[in-house]
Amino acid sequence: MFKGCEACEEYDGFNCTNDSFYLKEGYWWKWENETNKELFISFRDALSKNSSVDENSIIEYRYPLPQPHKCPRPESCLGGMDSNCSEGYEGPLCDVCQHGYYKQLKTCRKCPSKNWMIGQLCFIAAAIFVITVVVAWRSKKQIRKKKDRSLGDLILSKLKIVIGFYQVTFGVIEAFAFIKWPESLTFIGKYSELLQLNVLQIAPIHCLFANLKVDAFGRLYAILSINAAVIIFGFTFYGIRKVLITRKTFESQEEKAKKISETKETAYKAVFFLLYVTYLSTCSKTANVLPLACRAICYTENETQCETFLRADFTINCSSQEFRRPVIVAYFSIIYIIVLPTSALVMLWRHWKTLKASADKDNDESTYSQRSEVIAGLSFLFQNYKIRRWYWEFVETARKVILTSGIILLGAESRAYIGMALILSGFYGMFFAHMKPIEDPSENSLMLSSLAVTYVNLVIGAVSRIPEEVALDTLYPNLEKVLFDILVIGANVLVILILLGKHIIHFIFLFFFFTFNYSLAFIKGFLLSLHWNGINLKIANP
Repeated sequence: MFKGCEACEEYDGFNCTNDSFYLKEGYWWKWENETNKELFISFRDALSKNSSVDENSIIEYRYPLPQPHKCPRPESCLGGMDSNCSEGYEGPLCDVCQHGYYKQLKTCRKCPSKNWMIGQLCFIAAAIFVITVVVAWRSKKQIRKKKDRSLGDLILSKLKIVIGFYQVTFGVIEAFAFIKWPESLTFIGKYSELLQLNVLQIAPIHCLFANLKVDAFGRLYAILSINAAVIIFGFTFYGIRKVLITRKTFESQEEKAKKISETKETAYKAVFFLLYVTYLSTCSKTANVLPLACRAICYTENETQCETFLRADFTINCSSQEFRRPVIVAYFSIIYIIVLPTSALVMLWRHWKTLKASADKDNDESTYSQRSEVIAGLSFLFQNYKIRRWYWEFVETARKVILTSGIILLGAESRAYIGMALILSGFYGMFFAHMKPIEDPSENSLMLSSLAVTYVNLVIGAVSRIPEEVALDTLYPNLEKVLFDILVIGANVLVILILLGKHIIHFIFLFFFFTFNYSLAFIKGFLLSLHWNGINLKIANP
């Protein structure tokens, strides 16, 4: 009477009770239609009855069962017959945020207040403006000496290491979103995205304007718009500055030409650095909307009813016209991603002899003026490296792109890909330690520390894949969690502490140095005054 019975324990995602099954929490499915669902409920109820089967009971379910799928965020799927989603989640795999929520690190969070978002944006804009003004002013005041870099270049070289580390931290957490990362690490990753100038994450548009909805393509448009705005702002700044310099009547043509050249160099440096900051975000946003980033979801066991969605946004169907048309923008973005570093690499390669000559000779004003403004604008890419390793920043960029966008394109949710990322990070760290491409020892140590912490974060991700029931029980689980969070936060804050620690120690040294010299000078002056007073007394009283 009951044909085709199988052990339901063999099926992942089923919770078997009383000769039937329910969908587990953390899993999602979709019935082909409501009729099939009602028939199965009747069939299940008939099985669970202890009495004899009545005439109206369904004694056989002949239709395909819905296929269970593990949710990207297990806490978002409540399971059950209707496969309901938690508050704030909806759509396929419960991976779409409801109205009034925004997604951050694959988690739907309630929209903050508009005043809070506007306040954050104003604070960030003010901080960027102050830092830019201070760096520009101090760099202008800095006197070029032999083989010395300006203060602005020193700050940029250290800043790109710190920014690169936290960008990779965020990218790894986002790429391996199926891992249940520790809350302490997701907290760091959440604020790490600010270093990519991702305004949409700071203030989601649909949180500011309820009628607007930004999907994966909208986020790509936003980052490309930011890149375009940076370029336009740089050229506008140069044009206005050039007009103001040209109108000065009391300066010679040589002085005007020199100031215009310095302005062009500053504009190039600012534009290239900001494009460098947003480069990883541009790569990841592009990778998220490519056809390779689509995922097929079959609703039934026999795979007769399937749909493909973007893994980054389940509101976009990859087989619809809504996907085929805007995906052309992603292909143009790929051209930008390839052309930007390639053109920079070619230009630096063509000038490598000039760079070598500049390193071997005195770096005076005449030597410096021979270099083009474009090369000077790209100086932050090579200036902190040894002359033979001028290309190393491109190697570093390739590593970061592979660890972030490369994982997105692979899209596999398994421990094997975490292992691949671990192997890559480990070998690159050893290779970097062997080559020592950075000339300044402190910057080299800072980079090594960032690579080590990245490796530690990947190890944490691999360990987090161990099921809780397999992990060893401890006597003090709360204490273990606290200690673990302290270690995670300490390791990830270490990069900044190393940078700040050096400057704090330098400041303390200068403070005590000047204090000691001032005190010594004061004592000498005091003793000298006593000596001269004694002489005067002897003269006055012979």
